[in-house]
Amino acid sequence: MTMAVSANEAPMLAAALPAAIAQLAGCSFSGLADDDVLEVLRLAEQARRQLEALDHLLIAEVEARNLPGRYVLRGSKQLLSGLLNLSSAESGPRVRQARELGPRTSLTGERLAPLLPATAAARADGSITARQADVIIAAMARLRDARLPVERQAEAEAFLVEQARRFDAGTLIGIARRLLDTLDPDGTLAEERTQQRRRFLSCHPHGDGMHRLTADLDTETAALAMTVLHSLAAPKPSEAGERDQRTSGQRMHDALRAVLKLALRAGELPTSGGVPATVLITMTAEQFQTGTGLVSTSYRQKLTVEQALRIADQAAIAWIVHNSTGGILNYGTARRVATDKQTLALIARDQGCAFPGCADPPEWTEKHHIVSWREGGATDLDNLCLLCDHHHDRIDTGGWQISMRDGLPWFIPPAWIDPEQRPQRNIRP
Repeated sequence: MTMAVSANEAPMLAAALPAAIAQLAGCSFSGLADDDVLEVLRLAEQARRQLEALDHLLIAEVEARNLPGRYVLRGSKQLLSGLLNLSSAESGPRVRQARELGPRTSLTGERLAPLLPATAAARADGSITARQADVIIAAMARLRDARLPVERQAEAEAFLVEQARRFDAGTLIGIARRLLDTLDPDGTLAEERTQQRRRFLSCHPHGDGMHRLTADLDTETAALAMTVLHSLAAPKPSEAGERDQRTSGQRMHDALRAVLKLALRAGELPTSGGVPATVLITMTAEQFQTGTGLVSTSYRQKLTVEQALRIADQAAIAWIVHNSTGGILNYGTARRVATDKQTLALIARDQGCAFPGCADPPEWTEKHHIVSWREGGATDLDNLCLLCDHHHDRIDTGGWQISMRDGLPWFIPPAWIDPEQRPQRNIRP
C-alpha cells in the first residue's frame, strides 16, 4: 500500500535513495542462502522498474509547468539531456513513454489519468519492463487509430498487461500482433497512420569513429531500401576469382554507402545553409601542408585526410584552415569533381565501370583520378576513368595500375595475377 507524503518530503525521500542503494551494494551476499540471493535480485529489479516509472510522474510535471519553455529549450527531451547528461537517444524514449503513461493536464489545468492507466500502474509497481510497455503502447496506438470503442481498448490493454506479467517482450510482440489481427483485421490504413507517426531514423557516434544507425522504417520505405540495397549487396569475387570475404552485414553497409554516394553525385540535393551540398573539412595549418592527421567534418566526424579527399572525389570540398587557438588562417574550395560535360564524355567512353570484367552501369560508378588529385593529377579526361564503388575502393591497394593509351584506360594486373602483367581493358558487348 502506497503511503501519501507531503510535497515537501519528496526531495528528502529522493535524496535518501542513493544512500540506501549504496548501503545495499556494500553488503556481502556470500552468506545468503540461494533463495535469498534470488529474492534480492528480484526485488532489486522491481525497484529499478519503479524508479523508471517515477520518470513518468516527473516528466509529466516538467511538461505541465512548461519548464523547457522557461529555460528557453525546445522541449522536454532537450531539458533531460542537459539536466541528466543524457544523449537524445536516451532522453527521447523516456519522454515518449512518459506522455503515454504519466498523468496528463487538461486545457483548464485539471489533472487527468494517463492514456494507458493499466500499463502505467504495472510500470509503477515494477511488474513490467520499459520494453514491454513500449510493445503495449505501440499496439494501443494502432487500436486508437482504428477507432476501436473505448471499452474494447481498455479490455485490450488489460489483456496485454496481464500477458506482459507472464511473458518477455519478444513473446509479447507476437501476442500483441495476434490480438491486433483479431480486433482490427482490416487495419491496413490505420496501421499506415501508425507507421507514419512512428517513422524514425538517427545516426549516433560511438566515439571510436564508428556510428550506430537506428531506424524504424514504414513499409514503403523499407520496401524501397531492401530492393535497392539488396541489388547492390550481392557478393563480388576478387579479381583473382576468390569469394567475397565480406559478411552479409558488411555488404549491406557498403551498398548503403554506394547509394549515398550516388545521391551526392546526382547534384540534386537541396542546399544547406544556402550553399550546395558540400563536404566541409576543418584542419590545422600543419595538416593542410602535410596531408596527415585527423580532420573534422561539419558533422564532427573525424576522418583522415585521405578519407576526406576520397569523399571529395565525388563532391565539392570546402576547406577551412585554423591556427592553434581556432582562428581562421585560410579558407576556400577545391574543384576536383568532373564537370557535367566531362562526365557525359566519360560515360560515352567507358560505358560503366572500366575495370576489366565489371558490368556495373554508369549510374553506379565514380570518377577516379588515375594520377591522384592530391599528387597534382588534373581533372581531365586523360586522367579520369569510371569505377564502381567496389573497384574504386580497392584499385590503389590491390596492386593494379592504370595506364591511358590512345585516350582509353588500360588496367595492368599485379604480377601474382599475371606474371607478364599484360594490360587489360573492359570490352563491353
